[in-house]
Amino acid sequence: IGDYYRYTAETATGDKLAEVTENAMKYYKKATESAASLKPYNSNKLGLALNFSVFYYELKSDSATACKIAEEALNGARDEIDNMDNEEARDALSIIELLKENLDLWKEEEGADDAED
Repeated sequence: IGDYYRYTAETATGDKLAEVTENAMKYYKKATESAASLKPYNSNKLGLALNFSVFYYELKSDSATACKIAEEALNGARDEIDNMDNEEARDALSIIELLKENLDLWKEEEGADDAED
C-alpha cells in the first residue's frame, strides 16, 4: 500500500501531495514493522527497503535516511548471504544490486552537493 501512495505522490501537488506522502509514510512504517521478523535477505524485506529508501530520497528529499535504510538492508543481507539457498539468492541478489546502485548514486550526489557548498 505504501508503494501505491508513493506512486500517487509522484504526480500529486498541493494538499493531495501532503496527504498521499503522509499515507505512504504510514504504510511503509507499518510494513517495516511487519517485516522485522523476516530474514535480512528475504526478497520482500529487501524490496521494502528499496522502495522505502526511494520514498525518502525522492519524495522527502532526505538522502541521509534513504542511505541509512539501504545500508542497513545491504549489511543485513551481506551478513546472511551464505545462508541463502539458490532460489532465495536469485531473488535477493537482484534487489541487493538495485540497493547498491541507488546507494552509490545517492552518495555520489551527496559528495557533489558537499563540494558545491
